[in-house]
Amino acid sequence: MQLLILRHGNAEPMTGDDAARQLTERGRADVAQICEMRADELAAVRAIWASPFARTQQTAQIVAERLGLPVISKSLLIGDTAPQTVLDALQQEDGAENWPLLLVSHQPLVGSLVNGLCGSDGEHAMGTSSLACLSAEVWANGCAELEWLQHRE
Repeated sequence: MQLLILRHGNAEPMTGDDAARQLTERGRADVAQICEMRADELAAVRAIWASPFARTQQTAQIVAERLGLPVISKSLLIGDTAPQTVLDALQQEDGAENWPLLLVSHQPLVGSLVNGLCGSDGEHAMGTSSLACLSAEVWANGCAELEWLQHRE
């Protein structure tokens, strides 16, 4: 099974409510660029889960519009969630109709998931708009292979 993990695009500076921060124009452009660069791989996605925060919803919507899929809000994808909570949820998604699955989230969660699943100890950086593709038969730490990692140009 494949899992794609996307960090939200560049967002407004923190001035109040973190959950309400919007994507900047650059952030929108960067996400669109990643979608273009990995259009063939993204075309296989069957479900999109996103953090309920504004910037992740906006990021996910850019992808969703290209794929014709709905965005499913998942509070477990906020940035400070324990990675094991997400892994537990992934283990429950046993229906083939939802794979490949795209997760749209924040740091430190996206980096913890990619590096934990690959057993790479922080080797793979997840900047804004970075998109990783992992494959595994079981979603557990050290059990996945990083197929590719795309950063914005």
